[in-house]
Amino acid sequence: MRKNLFVSLFLFALLSTHTFAQNPISREEAYNIIKQKGLVDTLNNNVQVSKQIIPPNTEIKLWQTSIKSPASDSWVFLVDLNVFAAWTHPCKYVFVNTLDASLKILDSESPPDIELDYLLFQKEPDNLPHINFGKKNIYK
Repeated sequence: MRKNLFVSLFLFALLSTHTFAQNPISREEAYNIIKQKGLVDTLNNNVQVSKQIIPPNTEIKLWQTSIKSPASDSWVFLVDLNVFAAWTHPCKYVFVNTLDASLKILDSESPPDIELDYLLFQKEPDNLPHINFGKKNIYK
């Protein structure tokens, strides 16, 4: 009887772990993690994020070099630290592990060659007027 109970509990734990591992964190959850860690200044930084989860050990080509993603599936965020400045200037690549939310941060001075989505915020330059195409403001 005890053996059956032990085996049942073991199988339940194993299946629960497997089910948890199948649910990676979302882009929005990953963004909230980097905000909570203070890696994004929402008043002064542009933040872009990969359109999909980046596989482990993916080479991401930059203009003159490349970086490698961690050995886990991750979302990659580009945090532009000098909005509206011509490249090259300081930026950060923040990788958020999709299973345990651990972070890998790489400093750089170049944007990626991969296509990223703008996420949530783009700083409006103080010295430029609003530019509207129809009713859409490209700065907001």
